Amino acid sequence: MSILPGVVLTLVVASAPAQQRFVPAVAQTYGDEESESGAVFATAITLPPNIVMAPEYDELVDAMLRLSPTFRAQCSRIARASGLRVTVRRSLLAPSQSALTRMVRQHGRLEAEVEIGPFGDVIVLVAHEFEHIVEQLDGVDLASMAGRSGTGVRADPKTGHFETERAIAIGQRVAREASRAVARR
Repeated sequence: MSILPGVVLTLVVASAPAQQRFVPAVAQTYGDEESESGAVFATAITLPPNIVMAPEYDELVDAMLRLSPTFRAQCSRIARASGLRVTVRRSLLAPSQSALTRMVRQHGRLEAEVEIGPFGDVIVLVAHEFEHIVEQLDGVDLASMAGRSGTGVRADPKTGHFETERAIAIGQRVAREASRAVARR
């Protein structure tokens, strides 16, 4: 039995709308779900310049970039987003085995601050939180989707934080890709 870490997403939106007018009816994962290629890159792959990672995660994130096609796709999507800056750090303020992302949109820019709890699975949590950022880039209207059943989005009524099946699945997929590639060595 696996225990899924709790992850919360807080959106702070200034005057500009965060979502596009047309959004899919269900938050779905993307990519080649059946991929078994597990391509391991010998050359260095680096994070895009709009992602600032805490130094203690450098080696782990380098491995994620080499071993996970899904994580590389997330980073590529984030890299193409003009006006986006993502900062990832360890935080004692985040729930101990989970993560928290705060997003602020103002003046055409989006700032995403990802806080990783001290005892969570960093691979799962970073990929999960990056997927929440990609959801915003994709214009997913979490608030309206959480109000409808079968969308894969739910809101915590006490905190207003959103969780999506899409982010949960991507976090698990990146962890599987990284572990499969390591096992094949």
